Amino acid sequence: MLYPKNDSKSLPDELFKNPTAEYRGTPFWAWNCKLNRELLLKEIDQLKEMGMGGFHIHSRSGMATEYLSDEFMDLVKACNEKAKNKGMLCWLYDEDRWLSGAAGGLVTKDHKYRARYLLFTPRPYSDEKVEKKENISAARGGRNEKGYLLARYQVILENGYLASYKRLKDGETSDQKAKLWWAYLETASDSPWFNNQAYVNTLDPEAIRKFVEITHERYYAELGDDFGKSIPAIFTDEPQFCHKQTFGYAYEERDVVLPFTDDFCVTYKNAYGDDILDYLPEFSGNCPIIKFRWQGIAIMTT
Repeated sequence: MLYPKNDSKSLPDELFKNPTAEYRGTPFWAWNCKLNRELLLKEIDQLKEMGMGGFHIHSRSGMATEYLSDEFMDLVKACNEKAKNKGMLCWLYDEDRWLSGAAGGLVTKDHKYRARYLLFTPRPYSDEKVEKKENISAARGGRNEKGYLLARYQVILENGYLASYKRLKDGETSDQKAKLWWAYLETASDSPWFNNQAYVNTLDPEAIRKFVEITHERYYAELGDDFGKSIPAIFTDEPQFCHKQTFGYAYEERDVVLPFTDDFCVTYKNAYGDDILDYLPEFSGNCPIIKFRWQGIAIMTT
């Protein structure tokens, strides 16, 4: 679709001497200030003069025009019209900065669409104030004590290896020589990077449908007639799930974050017949660095 001339048996020499727009560079065009229509159109002229075949409209830090607002969309439409008149391509970009999925916080202002993660910890929730950590420009999780308990375990290590473990029932006490660990499901906290919202739960189909509705469908409603023409595609940038963490050595006792979501246990049980939380403390490997292996799915590796 992007290179229809490639369907020809051969490409003419003239195309190499003077490539058409789809064979020319299309740089990321940073929109990082209060947007001005005249300046944007002038910069398109300059891109054409430089030999570019088009541009990717890329919202960046510093943009003082509200993302996906009517003003923003009017400017996108003006730039697309300018591109058509210049024989250029206007690539769209589906996020305010990156990572794609939160729509600049428009999706995740509804907390049910926010990223989830499992907090595996040697410290239970308490009434003490939790240090706030900002998840800048990444899908990183951190302890916020705004989740709920999934499971509790006793774990016994001997010589740097897992000697035994047990998932404890409600009210059940552990052996005196065992170390207690807790597993909580937490929801991502507010972050300035996501306009004081959070990253999206990419493991939740409903959340991603909401992202597509807010972003892609909005672009289609305004510019759909030019999809596949002057607008060849929409760039999606680095969608992720929560970054997984590992221990540095066998006896290390600190919080560890793993990708997770609300229905993961049900999905896993339907596929494999087991409750994955029963096996959370399983470690494998013959070195002091701990590795989690969940029923054949390598979640953490050294």
